[in-house]
Amino acid sequence: MAPVPHAITVHGPGTTWGAAVPGAPVCDPLGGQHCMLPFPSDDYTVADPSTSSGRRVDFPVATMPRNVQGQPIDPAAWNANDGFSPGSTIEVEVPGLDPARSGIVGPYQVAASVAPSAPVVLLDATTGRRLAWWGEIDARDPDHADPLLLVHPAADLSEGHRIVVALRDLRTASGTLISPTGAFATILHGGTPSEPGGAVLAAHERRLLTLLHHDAGVRTTGLYLAWDFTVISTANLTDPVLHMRDVALADLHGGLPHYQVTAVTDLAQSAHGGRTDTFRLGPNGLPTTAAGDVEQAVFSCLIPRSVDPNPAAASSPVTPGRPVLYGKGLFSVATQMTVTGVRDLADRYRLVLCSTNWLGLDGNDVLTDAGLLANLSAFPSLPDHLQQAMIDALYLARLEASPHGLAANPAFQSAGPSHRPFIDTAEPLTYDGNSEGSLMGGALTAISPLWRRAVLGVPSMNYSILLPRSVDFAPLYPFLDKSYPNEVTQQLILDVLQMLFDRGETDGYVEQLTTHPLPGTPPHQVLLQMAFGDHQVSNFATEIEARTLDAAVHRPALPAGLVHGNPFARLPTATTAASGASSRAPATLYVWEDPHSPPPPLTDVPPTAGIDPHDFIPRSLPAAQRQLITFLEPGTVPDVCGTGPCTTDVTSAVHLAHPTP
Repeated sequence: MAPVPHAITVHGPGTTWGAAVPGAPVCDPLGGQHCMLPFPSDDYTVADPSTSSGRRVDFPVATMPRNVQGQPIDPAAWNANDGFSPGSTIEVEVPGLDPARSGIVGPYQVAASVAPSAPVVLLDATTGRRLAWWGEIDARDPDHADPLLLVHPAADLSEGHRIVVALRDLRTASGTLISPTGAFATILHGGTPSEPGGAVLAAHERRLLTLLHHDAGVRTTGLYLAWDFTVISTANLTDPVLHMRDVALADLHGGLPHYQVTAVTDLAQSAHGGRTDTFRLGPNGLPTTAAGDVEQAVFSCLIPRSVDPNPAAASSPVTPGRPVLYGKGLFSVATQMTVTGVRDLADRYRLVLCSTNWLGLDGNDVLTDAGLLANLSAFPSLPDHLQQAMIDALYLARLEASPHGLAANPAFQSAGPSHRPFIDTAEPLTYDGNSEGSLMGGALTAISPLWRRAVLGVPSMNYSILLPRSVDFAPLYPFLDKSYPNEVTQQLILDVLQMLFDRGETDGYVEQLTTHPLPGTPPHQVLLQMAFGDHQVSNFATEIEARTLDAAVHRPALPAGLVHGNPFARLPTATTAASGASSRAPATLYVWEDPHSPPPPLTDVPPTAGIDPHDFIPRSLPAAQRQLITFLEPGTVPDVCGTGPCTTDVTSAVHLAHPTP
């Protein structure tokens, strides 16, 4: 192989390769039989000095996945991005790959992923740092001869940065070294690919090889493939919802949203179901409104008996409760917060919980979301609805926190002449969310100026990792199979969708969730309470979230020998003070484990063994509830597990007493 000359490393998005190269082929010449692979790649971006990242996504319609009717996904919404998702899964086909013989590490061995000889090198070219990762073969892809390798960064990629990927020393099951092919093999041997634009591609690749050698010690010997891509910038990712937030709050002119308390309880008749409308954009590309654009959001509040033991009696002793904005679960409506565990928590600690619907993923949207899978050109409506839901939640929070809001309404006051408020608005508003309420809650907290602390129960993020591993998505997979039957295409679709999903869930905001707040937003503290073996949200995505937050984790996190390796490598330890409370870390992770819930599968399929702890652990545990309330009040996290892991043995009993509806 021709040697790669040494040169000074140039960091940043200085690539000349991309979709705008005259005559360049529609499909990436570095890829295999599927057009958009490897993914993500700056082959599908163009230089754009007007964007924060210096690049802009430019998916040609001819490259986009097609449904069985031959309709490609309309790339218009994606082409407004200035880079790829910070939670991108890196996808590449490697004929004959055996992951074990190649040294591809799993999610419990991320510490080994940055070893000098690791087969995958993720290099942040903006900083020159090697990044940790874990990998797998797509379990849904039956093509064992040409498997799809999925590489997951161990923490989200830094927004606006340029990432270089290198694969080396990959081997078959017999141990044979897998040699590069096609355009990349030509470049390694000093040639120029014959494809149009080959000279530009060759020059670009040689710069990458120089950078890899200089910054990461990667030589061309044994190299299988190398390419780069740009991560979306913070501004491009968050400006739409921040603009919506600022306009919505300014429209209140220091006052409160209009609201009405009604006797209607049939929330299933909400007018929000079945919509596939998207934002109206102004000349600046940001969401705008026109006359008559008014969102009527459904909300409900839970006032526990501990606040008013006898609501019908004028003499009932009222003890006002703390205001908490509650984030409900997937495909439910606002009343979902009355489930067991949440109701007990509210009653035990006198919490007044108020909740609104997550538009796009509430109980009225199941059929609509299934319909989106028939033709994903309509998908941009879903993240648009999720962003609107965050604005709805901020309005509700404003009402709950103000003495002139809900607390001033007779429906939130005691009977009789005293009319004592049920909500103690002198107490600071906080946030508590479970499941979808944590996926949305991290994003909502990151844009919220109204509270400083949030508890994210059974947390996760990044739908591209979560959905294949969730029993909740299993009923929808047949719709995807019917419309986009190829398994590689399905995996690619998940990665592509994540580029827009980011604007409506924690993956797009986790970098700014705690100590690096967004404009107009204070720093926040978060407590993550994870249920090990969760069937509905992926523990692996939770671990990525924790690493991105640099969360302090209680150790030992799991019983010895439960898993092979360390799921929580590269995380600091939650220090315990003499008071028994951990330090006021910006983010803290406690892992709760039950022997009835075994470890999740290491492949991208849902856990089904044992009992699903999702609805019970830890939200139904008195110790976890005590930890939650202590965190919400003074902001410290009590070490309720002592010197051992947070192990409980109640899941089966709770499951039998309160079966999941």
